[in-house]
Amino acid sequence: MAESARTVLATLAVAGAAAGMLGWGTGGGRVFTSEMARRLDIAAAPRLLPDVILHDQSGAMTRLSDYRGRPVVMEFVYATCPDICLTLGTAFEQLDAALPEGAALLSVSFDPADTPEQLGWFADRHGARAPRWRVAGIADADGRAALLARAEVVVIPDGLGGYVHNAGLYLVDSAGRLVAVFGPEDAAAVLAAIAADAG
Repeated sequence: MAESARTVLATLAVAGAAAGMLGWGTGGGRVFTSEMARRLDIAAAPRLLPDVILHDQSGAMTRLSDYRGRPVVMEFVYATCPDICLTLGTAFEQLDAALPEGAALLSVSFDPADTPEQLGWFADRHGARAPRWRVAGIADADGRAALLARAEVVVIPDGLGGYVHNAGLYLVDSAGRLVAVFGPEDAAAVLAAIAADAG
């Protein structure tokens, strides 16, 4: 009997420890992936993005700080991306048709090989028209690395001339802070967040 009781207590202790570890490792049971953990981290601690210099699809230069005073939805892409960037582009097309006046869209290429011509091709493919929707590269390597790190964007060369990267719709508030990341399928949630912030 005593042996049976010890076995039950030991089993309960192991189960409790496992539940505690699961809760700790999943943000209190809220997340099960590193991507969800990243999104929760950004929502809990909005961060100011570095003021990088951009060159858009027309070759015009601008700074990220030029967007202050209005909400911006960003995505991180590269022009020749054959898969997830197409999904992101489609989400941006939906947002372009529905965002309130004054809001902006910014497709940022992390590929240093993307020329204004390639950015223009990507823009034409999705109907992006500046200044509402710019497709832009980052002018220098240090700025590119700083922006990707601050937004917690992971980019890994795939060995075939392309990249493996995480994808999302990045909401930047009027103060230039990254405040939320949504999935590529969550355009409606982005619109709701912008409307709530404006109200």
